[in-house]
Amino acid sequence: MKHPYDDNITLDIAEEASKLLGIPTDQLFETYGQFFVVWCHRTNYASMMRVIGSNLFNFLSNLNALHAHLSMAFSSMKPPEFQCMSSDDPKKFYLHYYSCRDSLCGIAIGATREAARSLFNRRISINVISKTIDNSRYANRHHVVFEICDLGYADVKLARAETIAVELGPDSPLQMNGYSSDSSDYQPQVNYVNAKTFCRIFPFHIIFDQELIIKRVGIGLYRRLPGLNVNDKPRLDAFFECLKPPVKLCKRSIKSYQNNDFILQCKGESDNSCGSFQLKGEMVQLGEANSNYMFICSPVVEKLTDLKNRGLFISDIPLHDMTRELLLLNEQRLAEFQLSKQLEETTAQLQATSVALEMEKVKADNLLHSMLPPLVSDRLRNGDKVEAGEYEQASIMFSDIVGFTTICSQCRPMDVVQFLNSLYVKFDKLTNVHDVYKVETIGDAYMVVGGLPESCSNHAEKVARMALSMADCAVQVSSPSDNKPLRIRIGIHSGPVVAGVVGTKMPRYCLFGDTVNTASRMESHGLPGSIHISEACYKHLKGKGFRMQPRGKVPIKGKGLMNTYFVLRECQRSINLEEDPLRKKSETPSPHIDSLSPVDDKLPVTSNCMSVVPWKPPNQQNPCIIL
Repeated sequence: MKHPYDDNITLDIAEEASKLLGIPTDQLFETYGQFFVVWCHRTNYASMMRVIGSNLFNFLSNLNALHAHLSMAFSSMKPPEFQCMSSDDPKKFYLHYYSCRDSLCGIAIGATREAARSLFNRRISINVISKTIDNSRYANRHHVVFEICDLGYADVKLARAETIAVELGPDSPLQMNGYSSDSSDYQPQVNYVNAKTFCRIFPFHIIFDQELIIKRVGIGLYRRLPGLNVNDKPRLDAFFECLKPPVKLCKRSIKSYQNNDFILQCKGESDNSCGSFQLKGEMVQLGEANSNYMFICSPVVEKLTDLKNRGLFISDIPLHDMTRELLLLNEQRLAEFQLSKQLEETTAQLQATSVALEMEKVKADNLLHSMLPPLVSDRLRNGDKVEAGEYEQASIMFSDIVGFTTICSQCRPMDVVQFLNSLYVKFDKLTNVHDVYKVETIGDAYMVVGGLPESCSNHAEKVARMALSMADCAVQVSSPSDNKPLRIRIGIHSGPVVAGVVGTKMPRYCLFGDTVNTASRMESHGLPGSIHISEACYKHLKGKGFRMQPRGKVPIKGKGLMNTYFVLRECQRSINLEEDPLRKKSETPSPHIDSLSPVDDKLPVTSNCMSVVPWKPPNQQNPCIIL
């Protein structure tokens, strides 16, 4: 609504609309002016319009004040100006319309006619008397003079009874400006006031003649302008310039805008850092034609500091002037505004701090979640006690790097650290992909668990997929000692486990139980590049789409003989196995032991998941189990 449009757009729209409706453009603008007043009645401007004036004459005379108020909200607004002049005919007056637009006077005609009907129940006629260019201003404006005649009530039913009697009478004294033609019978009692009393009551006033020669000034203005001496016959336009209306000070402009308020500014003070000295008031003619004028005014000040900057005091303002109350009220408003502004700034700072705090909280949570499971860390942060939990089934995986001792002996410590970091960063990303929890890393050992702290039934599948991904990822990393693809050894076991937070300083989420030991044994007794699993883990993976190869009974330290298996692949994943040295130590060989490859022979695997054919000796059954 506050977006300003170019006047050419308005004229183009009006021209097209007039062609479409088949009516002249002037008639279209008049209709729009009537609609604009109707629209104002439907908005919040209705109450404001009803109190502008008691009749049409006063209403139009004070429209400039309404436009000045609206210009505060609409900074790009270029409002017209209205000036009403009475005539000898009580039912007629003249409206002077000033605008920077020469083709929109039809809007003023329609708006005036509708305002007379809707606000004052009057039916009027409007005729254009003249169209000229007003050059009395600093910027020329189009000047249109309308003759407005009262034609009676727009709706007699809406008129009051006593008003109807007056209206229907043959010699109605009703006048468009609201005064009776018989008002000349009123003769007020004349009581003169001496100059001293007048200057005390009105300390800011200027009396000047038709030639703008200053005759007298108020005591407040005389003290503010010590260079002004009435004996030197100073001219008004030599000390002041007119800001509102923006016209040149002369007899004609003062008389033309006599119904408007004036703002005069002292010359030479527009660039004053303390602010210019301005006077706002009314031009009053002190008698008949060719008599003196009096500019009765008050200094324009908005806050108490303006008084100080202009060398004024509250005592300089007369008691009857509302400027006193407005200054103090505005000072209170400014104090409340500053307080509100500080509150808004504090609120904005608190919001920014809250956002920064939330970001830091996210960082702290991410760091804490990297050390402890999110479920556990959230409970610790809330001050809850985390009890150790017993889980009936979970899958634990250990991995280590083949030949890590040799790598450490042949490389610098910094190279080893960088090498481990590059490898474990890849592994850490895989934990998020497969929804498993990284317990810890000790040297080259990497420990992962599935199924806790949140229990799940597919814990073995998650860990097996994690192991296959780790095996694929490891070959993409080169050993810093010989630049050959890295090989890791992985072991997995499933079983019951106890988990809980141990310690208060640098707390760790630790796992306890025989399942942990067995998983570690699966890794230490595995083969390079292989995923070695226990029979318990094999039962969880059975029927889940994994290709597994039985290893047979293998002597496990602290456990004796155990049936173990190798996970080969899931779908497109695959790994190669080398000779199993532990197979020879088994006292009771498995029927599938001979199917494992001899030393340096590898298990050939094709890329098709359904065509994996492990190596087997002649006359032996295929030991690979497809589940």
